[in-house]
Amino acid sequence: MSRSADERRLPVPPDGPGPLLFVYGTLMFPEVVSTLIGRVPPMESAAAPGWRAARLRDRLYPGLVRRGAQDEAPTAGRVLVGLDPTERAVLDAFEGSAYAAGPLVLTDGRPAVAYLWLDAAEAIAEDWDALAFADRHLGDYVLRCAAWRARLTDPEP
Repeated sequence: MSRSADERRLPVPPDGPGPLLFVYGTLMFPEVVSTLIGRVPPMESAAAPGWRAARLRDRLYPGLVRRGAQDEAPTAGRVLVGLDPTERAVLDAFEGSAYAAGPLVLTDGRPAVAYLWLDAAEAIAEDWDALAFADRHLGDYVLRCAAWRARLTDPEP
């Protein structure tokens, strides 16, 4: 069952920027973020224990799924800081109904939200490799993001 954009949207306080958004896949790349929202917000290195960025069957991008063992290394990523509601709405639309926004706690104890992959059956045992993605696919992926963004009617925050 598909969830509405409102159900997937991360909570954004009316008086300011939303919570930290933990990203672990294609949104870690400034080129992708800039193409989607028109700027690169502050990005900080971060990690999320208990989660892994799994390769997904027949997809270039990963999905964040729970780790089988809690003692495994945390998933490395970044947090995007200071996204405004319109930027968040664009990212929500980009991620689509295959993901749901959910809370997690970073290794440094800060709360954050991330786009969590909904269909665990699509996740394979291998972790997603950001360097391999960058070497083989990033340039074409950014072009695909630009085409997607050009078709997007600005979403309501």
